[in-house]
Amino acid sequence: MSKRKVLTVLIGLCLLFSSGALAYVSDRMDFGDIDFQGATVTFVAHQNILGNFEEGGIYAGRLEEAKELFNIGDFEMLVVEWGEVGNTALSRLMAGESGYDYWKPPFAFYWGLVSRGAVYPVSEILPDEYFERLPKIVRDRNEQVGLQGQLFNFSAVGGFGHATFFVFNRDLIEAEGLEDPYELYANGEWTFEKVTEMARKVTRDTDGDGIVDQWGLSNTDPKNIIYAYGGEITKTDENGKVYFAMGEPEAIAGLRQWADWVHVEQIASGGENEFGAGQIAMAILPFYAIGSHNDWPFTHGILPYPQGPYTDRAAYLPGGSDCSLIPSNSEYPLGMVALDNFLWTLDDWEEDRDNWISGRISDRESYDILLEAFENWWPTDYYTTFLGGRWDGDLPYGKVCGQVDSGVSPATATAEVKDAAQAILDEMFDQ
Repeated sequence: MSKRKVLTVLIGLCLLFSSGALAYVSDRMDFGDIDFQGATVTFVAHQNILGNFEEGGIYAGRLEEAKELFNIGDFEMLVVEWGEVGNTALSRLMAGESGYDYWKPPFAFYWGLVSRGAVYPVSEILPDEYFERLPKIVRDRNEQVGLQGQLFNFSAVGGFGHATFFVFNRDLIEAEGLEDPYELYANGEWTFEKVTEMARKVTRDTDGDGIVDQWGLSNTDPKNIIYAYGGEITKTDENGKVYFAMGEPEAIAGLRQWADWVHVEQIASGGENEFGAGQIAMAILPFYAIGSHNDWPFTHGILPYPQGPYTDRAAYLPGGSDCSLIPSNSEYPLGMVALDNFLWTLDDWEEDRDNWISGRISDRESYDILLEAFENWWPTDYYTTFLGGRWDGDLPYGKVCGQVDSGVSPATATAEVKDAAQAILDEMFDQ
């Protein structure tokens, strides 16, 4: 009998012998009696995260089960623009409207909410064993996004849509007479040096109008290359202090590689749209953008990032993710976690992962690669968004990107922001 069927049977037995709210045991912990006393729960996100529970959805009926099991009056779904989720959450908190909120913001807003004391630290009410039962990509992320020993993200929902991969146009690679990337990977030859060599051969003007219209590589956020090179934006020293690490050799080399591809050799340009149009041989794409659902007119392959000169293997980068948060003024934090566990089970997570994989592959090799990825995510500080995004020129990381993009050497650009970056880190981590 599946876990889901067992859970349904247990719920039925409890309903038979009890009235009102019931004791609840999820796939992560025993919550005891959970009773919302008829309160309405509001979900705040940039998309309808309850769609699968509505009529015709794959989990239709589960919301009604949750209402009965936890004595919940109703559910509301508040969908706002992507860039407004953080502000909406803060506004609801300040207005005292978030007592029964469940927030699902993009990770770009995580640190802004956490650093303002707007998020409830769930590690105060959940045991270590709870977090250990979460999927690996979520466990790894939690290790990176704690603050002063506290954890805030608790759900197993998704978490992998923004993982990034090297995706290649198999038809274009073959037509250009280049080596098979899968064979290179199998032979330990899938390296940045080899990828650069291949990209040079592909990049050119194909229609004779004097304008390059085919490239070897897509452009990307420089941090992807930094991480694949073994560098990081921040690190933690032996005394537990978080420090700015972009001036270290691995990060400098990664920045230099990115600048060389885009500006010196000019073999990287465009992104998902150009790749889908067959103009790019190898693109760095998020997991959600990969696959047959895009109706690409060619066969594609999937690989991890190449091995760099400072690493001993190719890299699977986990990317950012939406996160599940409870506001600091929550009236019922334990109940909110229990509700999350009921709505989004670990079995659901595995099924969702398997469906994503099957919907984004075109060959057995890419299937094996994606399975391998889920067990071998690269440990990075991918989540240090408080130092700015690529386009945030007023913050340290964005300033470095802008400087390097305009021709300043990576060493000079990182040195210029070091003090400002460290000041932000010291304040953020109270060190």
